Amino acid sequence: MNTLCIILAAILAPFFIGIVNQTKAFFGGRRGPGLFRLYADIRKLLGKSCPRPEHSTWIFDVAQSASLAAVAVAVIVFPWTGGGGLAAFVPAALFFYMLAAGRFFTVIGSLDAGNAFEGMGASREVQFSALAELVVFIVLCFLVFLAEDISLSGVLSGISPGEWKANVIPLVLVFLAFLAVFLLENCRVPFDDPETHLELTMIHEAMLLDVGGPDLAFALYGAALKFELMAAFLVMMFMPCFGNGWLHVLALFSGIALLSVVTGVIESVIARMRFLKSPQTIMGAALVAALAVLVFVCF
Repeated sequence: MNTLCIILAAILAPFFIGIVNQTKAFFGGRRGPGLFRLYADIRKLLGKSCPRPEHSTWIFDVAQSASLAAVAVAVIVFPWTGGGGLAAFVPAALFFYMLAAGRFFTVIGSLDAGNAFEGMGASREVQFSALAELVVFIVLCFLVFLAEDISLSGVLSGISPGEWKANVIPLVLVFLAFLAVFLLENCRVPFDDPETHLELTMIHEAMLLDVGGPDLAFALYGAALKFELMAAFLVMMFMPCFGNGWLHVLALFSGIALLSVVTGVIESVIARMRFLKSPQTIMGAALVAALAVLVFVCF
């Protein structure tokens, strides 16, 4: 069944991005691009040729493919059914390093292009990811204390009603901290705007200025998979245990869809913050996560 869930996750990833866009369109009073627009964009890009910068090397050629492959490995090891499988043998920290590997290939590909704007975007991407890593590991520390397990399936094994009642305050704090990481890692408002076309304000999109054709399709699909994975992790952190059956899978993908709607609402009601405010916000999220660990350990 886990194989079927992996296939389902691979198919639905662009759909969740469509939910975000349609939610934003609803709040903006627009018709919107439709829930399946990203599928059409990926299909169109796969039929085009791949332009290459004049002085780029083989690193640029393989960067987007390697980035997508790294995220695909994370999709395979993720415990979509709630436990067992490869996730029982994968430390939770290694899962985030798989996602970081995808970012690494994107960054070196953008640097290899030799474009000043892409280098600027790569610098910002690495800076923000370094700050987000602190929050991620504090949250993982809390989950390890709560589950008494370091494996990916262990920390995402579900929370009983009794645990929710006893630890409601630290759980809420951890949720808020990881929500900030979720928005930052997926380049969403208020940290980044995926729809911006101004090079000076881009982060993730700036690294893709010279990417086109199938490479751009890989980049867009990889970003959709990462959005789905981060959303799934956030949902499973707080989802009650439904066993390892289809009820768990239904609850998980429903939670991802709901979080997609929440993301669209956030992007509709909150303006993008200044770059100088983003590090302060992430450090604030780290302090909130540390406070959650302190409350859990001491009380």
